[in-house]
Amino acid sequence: MNSRLTNRRYRFGRRLFTGAVTWLRWWLIAGIVLVPALSAVFAEVFELGLWSITAAVLQWFAAGTAGLMLFANLPVWISRGCTRREITVAYAVFGALTTVGLSAYLMTGFAAEHALLALAAEPPTGLGEALGSGARYLAITPIYFFAGTLIAALATRFSGDNRFTAAVLFGAGALYAAVLYLEFNDAWFEPGGSTAVWTAAALALTAVLIAATAAALRSVPIRAKA
Repeated sequence: MNSRLTNRRYRFGRRLFTGAVTWLRWWLIAGIVLVPALSAVFAEVFELGLWSITAAVLQWFAAGTAGLMLFANLPVWISRGCTRREITVAYAVFGALTTVGLSAYLMTGFAAEHALLALAAEPPTGLGEALGSGARYLAITPIYFFAGTLIAALATRFSGDNRFTAAVLFGAGALYAAVLYLEFNDAWFEPGGSTAVWTAAALALTAVLIAATAAALRSVPIRAKA
């Protein structure tokens, strides 16, 4: 029985991931087919391609999807007997699967764009750097994902308090500036210490967001059913 309860949180996390992919599947399919093709067609206009823009936009999809799912469903999950600890672990699984899945998707898109640009024009980077552009989202995606989750958890915790709204606006602005610095900083592609420092900064920010999300979820009050 304890094993079943332990595994339930992991199954819950996998269902959250597969549900999100199912919800967004047509956007994802259309994106990976159309965007690389458009990059090749308009190669003279968009010299660096369009997939890097798509990759940045999809990070907001990850944050928004994670946050909206939590905000809309957290009271329902609790009312159905899910503990806050189970939800926290399930979201960690959801975040890990989203990170791996989205990064693999982005790497595939960068590779497809590179191949099509090689046919239509001169690619702006080599294949290795194109794949590296996708691989670095293994460190960037969790930041967006858990930032969206944290905002949703705090929104549920404080239930519309004006001070919360002001804090979120200020905090989201600061976080956005930090993420943009990491996402568009070329240190990832530099050998040696710069890459290590970039990766350490991204992992540290992710760890802080995960800890804050876990604390916020643990403090969400369990309200009596109406």
